[in-house]
Amino acid sequence: MLDYSLEDQLIFFSADQHWYHLNVIRYCNRPYSSVEEMNEDMVSKWNSVVGPQDSVYVLGDVSLAFRPVEVFSPRLNGTRFLVPGNHDWCHSYHKKGRKDLNKWIDRYSYCGWNVLPEQTTLTIDGIGEINLCHHPYGNENSGKNDAMYQDKYARWRPADNGKILLCGHVHDKWHTKRSPAGTLMINVGVDVNKFYPISEKEIIEIIKNENST
Repeated sequence: MLDYSLEDQLIFFSADQHWYHLNVIRYCNRPYSSVEEMNEDMVSKWNSVVGPQDSVYVLGDVSLAFRPVEVFSPRLNGTRFLVPGNHDWCHSYHKKGRKDLNKWIDRYSYCGWNVLPEQTTLTIDGIGEINLCHHPYGNENSGKNDAMYQDKYARWRPADNGKILLCGHVHDKWHTKRSPAGTLMINVGVDVNKFYPISEKEIIEIIKNENST
């Protein structure tokens, strides 16, 4: 059991839990034999690093359905912030969100989430202001057959203003990548972070290592 101190209030980032999504195990080659095993392992790993006084920014895709949001949110330590992703019902891309966005923001809030704008900024000590969004800069399918891989998320992608971007959405495709303009992007999704939230300290180390190469 971790010994939490109120003086040690930490910040974490995560994305793409997809709680109770069976097919994501196969799509992303997740090391689980069942959706129940996946669910419980992600809750356990979250709570093993996140204390009650900590904050976690989830950059989208908590779950494809709303019932898992109701079930798993109360079990998670920390103050939870959600930058919605396209699968979250409180995102303006989602068919539920298009119909009644404020209703779904309220329902996620009732489950303990502080719902932030779909494109958000955050200041990290020693780094400065960074961008938070579920989607990366640019179309991850660029370079393929444009007729087949049209960018249906173009409206929801952040503009590349040269600031480091923390994102999700790409699952296990990459951990860090440079945008076409050369801006650093860091995928905070569970698939490339051993299903743990990633700490602000780890983000700073990644940025320093990337900037030193």
